[in-house]
Amino acid sequence: MNATLTGNQSQAVQDLREFGYCLLENPLPPAEFERLRDRLLEVAEQERKDGTAFLYDGGNQRVFSLLNKGEEFERSVRHPAVLELMEEVLGFNFLLSSTHANIAGPGGTAMNVHADQTFARPPWPPYALVANSMWMLDEFTESNGATRLVPGTHLLGRQPDYARGEGDVETIPVCAPAGSVMIFDGRLWHQTGANTTDRPRHGILNYYCRGYVRQQQNFQQGISPEVVERSSPAMKRLLGFENYFSLGLADGLE
Repeated sequence: MNATLTGNQSQAVQDLREFGYCLLENPLPPAEFERLRDRLLEVAEQERKDGTAFLYDGGNQRVFSLLNKGEEFERSVRHPAVLELMEEVLGFNFLLSSTHANIAGPGGTAMNVHADQTFARPPWPPYALVANSMWMLDEFTESNGATRLVPGTHLLGRQPDYARGEGDVETIPVCAPAGSVMIFDGRLWHQTGANTTDRPRHGILNYYCRGYVRQQQNFQQGISPEVVERSSPAMKRLLGFENYFSLGLADGLE
């Protein structure tokens, strides 16, 4: 059994608990989704043209620090349906850890099977420290590099054991229409698939963590002042500009 594409939050929660991932039907209005996709394509192309693109694995591209590269990306980071599911996995006052795009280019090879909380030494606690959301800006298919995963491996609570051959474990592609969003537990074993088509496959990864886990991006240092200035209190909390109980203090209890 695998997760099913749904607009029902209860079904999504059930799939997250059982399989380690869920699939949401497009939560954005069509026009807003097109603006998001168009902006990413524009930024990715510009970075290839000016020589700053991060290219890897035979044709794949990452676009980092999306919040500095267009207001269009902010809506996906704080979308209520996604945040509700993130709270299910990560609990009270979780943070945005990073946001970037993963583009599987033609000829791009598959990534190693892994879980996202590689930073945590074993034994892992019996709950996720991080969780991810993949916004599918194109239709994700087996042939164009859809994310591949092993359902239920989040319950193992550990990384794949490569010495025992678990790096070659059989994975399944997560196929869904453009606009869908996959939310997945940070313990789930997964990989970027190989793109055997002649077109790139675009996705945005908004990665979140528990409130006491160090963020992948240092937003206090790296985010532009313009983004901070226009951010709501809720957005600033997501970025880590608010204390988490007694963590993050500047002077005494303040």
